[in-house]
Amino acid sequence: MKANRVGWIAIILLASTIFASAQTAKQLKTSKGKPVGLLNLVSPKADCTIGTAPMSVPVIREKPSHGVVQMIVLFANVPASGVCPTRKIPVITLIYSPKADFVGSDSVTLDVDDANRTTALSYDISVLATGDAL
Repeated sequence: MKANRVGWIAIILLASTIFASAQTAKQLKTSKGKPVGLLNLVSPKADCTIGTAPMSVPVIREKPSHGVVQMIVLFANVPASGVCPTRKIPVITLIYSPKADFVGSDSVTLDVDDANRTTALSYDISVLATGDAL
């Protein structure tokens, strides 16, 4: 029986390091009907290449109740540095857009994968009435 307990403890500890590390929810504010950026994923390579390898796409763990999360893929200009010239690289941007008439609080949690580790990113979003100070 003692060996089984040790085995389960090892599995629980391993799972907690692989699956998700938590962080304090980031507080964001936006105005009624206006989107707000949640996350930008940029990965400039040290060897100056643009890279064609796929980027991990964040997964929505907890959907917002009063809006949607959208993903936009853009190209960003990266300034010259070291031996690398100025170049364009792909960027994944996630934005939250509240429902058109919604004013109040909403939240969303994303899972971002980095190699063998997943990090949970939480956002508490305040959607303010038009004219209220951000």
